[in-house]
Amino acid sequence: MCGVGPFGHLNVIKYNLNNGIKTPLQEEGLQVTIEDCWFVAEEVVKALNEEGLKTKLVPGYHVCEQDNKKAISFNSAPYKRALDNGLIPVTTGTMVKDKTLNWSPMSGDVIVAHLAKQLIPAKVIMGTDVDGIFTADPKLDKNAELIEEINKKNLAEVLKKASKSNSTDVTGGMKGKLEKLAEQLNGTPCEIFNLFTEGNLKKVILGGKIKCTKLEL
Repeated sequence: MCGVGPFGHLNVIKYNLNNGIKTPLQEEGLQVTIEDCWFVAEEVVKALNEEGLKTKLVPGYHVCEQDNKKAISFNSAPYKRALDNGLIPVTTGTMVKDKTLNWSPMSGDVIVAHLAKQLIPAKVIMGTDVDGIFTADPKLDKNAELIEEINKKNLAEVLKKASKSNSTDVTGGMKGKLEKLAEQLNGTPCEIFNLFTEGNLKKVILGGKIKCTKLEL
């Protein structure tokens, strides 16, 4: 599962897509956003294929429906079929059908959360551009402290402190990510880590110790 960064979020703001599709300009922006998110997915698939990994691209708008920006249905069957066939399913955040708003943005965090609930993986790993969840935005506040572990006992307090991402994120940033995971993990362990730190991805996949936030919810 891949976030789309500016390929999605900036378009949503530019074309005012966050609260419904009503005008011709928003219709245009909808298509631009879907195409840009598809571009990200294709680039990820290309990179994986170049490394000899077999993939299956699963468009988010084929598996999720929302109502007023909240997921009301999510079909995990395409992901299960891909895994059963030895393929790596690839999906990005994108625009999806919305019963109230016509279309609305769906973040990658929604996909992760629902797959965690329905497929019950051994572990969820989420790579970001910071070391995990902090008491404040570490890019703006040098005194921000990494929260190394989040569980049911400290979740409410963490949600009060967790900052939103410093980048443009119409789906809630790091705080929104945590809220969605808290709803769906159901005991599945999760690690949020810095994907840009060399060696981190390999270590976290193999169960090594890295600087990160561990979730047990």
